[in-house]
Amino acid sequence: MANKEDVKYCVCAMIDLLGFSSHLEMSAYDLRTSIGKQAVSRLENLEKVLYDLNSEKGRRNEYYPPDFHVQRINDAIFFTMDLDDLLIPSVGRTNFQGLSSDASDKLFTEEQSETWEKYHAAYTDKLISLVEPLIKFVGFISRLHISLNKLESQSYFPGAKTVISTGFRRPFLSNLKSEEDYFSANFALSNAYLAEKSLGGPSLYLDSGILQMISFNKYAKHILRFAHFQFKTASFNCFDNYDYLTSPSAEAIISDPVEIKLFRKEYQFINLNPSPLTHLQNIPIIMSYLTDKENPDLSNIYYKHIYNAIKKGINRKKLKGSKPPQSFIFNGTNDLSNDIGILYEFLATGESKTREDIKEKKFNEEHANLTEEGKSKIRELMNQVVKLDVETIKIEESKNDLFKMNEETLISLSIMFEGDLQLLDFSDDSVENLE
Repeated sequence: MANKEDVKYCVCAMIDLLGFSSHLEMSAYDLRTSIGKQAVSRLENLEKVLYDLNSEKGRRNEYYPPDFHVQRINDAIFFTMDLDDLLIPSVGRTNFQGLSSDASDKLFTEEQSETWEKYHAAYTDKLISLVEPLIKFVGFISRLHISLNKLESQSYFPGAKTVISTGFRRPFLSNLKSEEDYFSANFALSNAYLAEKSLGGPSLYLDSGILQMISFNKYAKHILRFAHFQFKTASFNCFDNYDYLTSPSAEAIISDPVEIKLFRKEYQFINLNPSPLTHLQNIPIIMSYLTDKENPDLSNIYYKHIYNAIKKGINRKKLKGSKPPQSFIFNGTNDLSNDIGILYEFLATGESKTREDIKEKKFNEEHANLTEEGKSKIRELMNQVVKLDVETIKIEESKNDLFKMNEETLISLSIMFEGDLQLLDFSDDSVENLE
């Protein structure tokens, strides 16, 4: 039997293309057919999101866990990462329940342990640091999940399912490669692979142990609360009064946990909305603002809303039924096509150099055949102020549609808004009392 030191507690994400085997079967497993070529294009979607992920990691390494590993196997991608040894569950358990008394004695000084307040503060700070890599891990997996499903939907493919699970791993040295094989003797991978067969749809599932660990950071917990809300189109009811231009709004539901027995142990998997989870990646970077050590620039209403949503959170007891407050945090735009560092730049300075650099690069690509003088004239035309007689957008009446927009679209249309722009800030109606 391996010693505790020989066993690692890890997390594994499995991202699997739905219906891929059926897709190949329809092509008679001949990739030269039209259907076979479609199947190959789905594999190219996997390559596209991996390329985007690696590209951003090269630019924004601080937003990613220091050490995780990737394995592509046909129509699936596996990501795995070891968690800190202090997070290893006690014998017989499948998830971390808290630091043991032995660990506490070794970690905290006598001064930190002399009062409950000091001990609690030191304990909380330690746990927040321990789960930070996991918070970043779930964040970038969620962004990859959304990006891949957008690519799939463009060609009317069924999408991808993502399952993230914990488990134990026995360090395994490959004799063939003379290096550690992180995917062998990895039972987090086994758990994710087996659980995937019992979970349906192009959805994202996390085992409850991950939610518990992430929740040690209260701002991450706020995001998890948002993520419990899924939206589905409401059925049309002839007794309701709809305008001829409108349709029933989406209904918010909270999915029940799915209990799955894996290797004779019970696990619970939760179907979460990936859009709020994408903002987990930002939390460690903006903690100084969230904890009031620094004052953020909140001049941009879109990022002011996102910041306040993360900072304040929502309290289910104060919600009307299961209706969450309107929020940009649900709009699904924070994927790999948007640079993860832009939020911090806006909070730090009120503007984003990265955004401007991207715009400049796009401008030069679109006008590559022009001289610098020609480009200068186009910029002059673009910067001219033109008075137009257009119908204004009443913020109070259009909030449902405005909250679906990304930041660039919202700000570009803001000149047409009628009303107080601050109406788009995060609503305090369901804010949790943090005192």
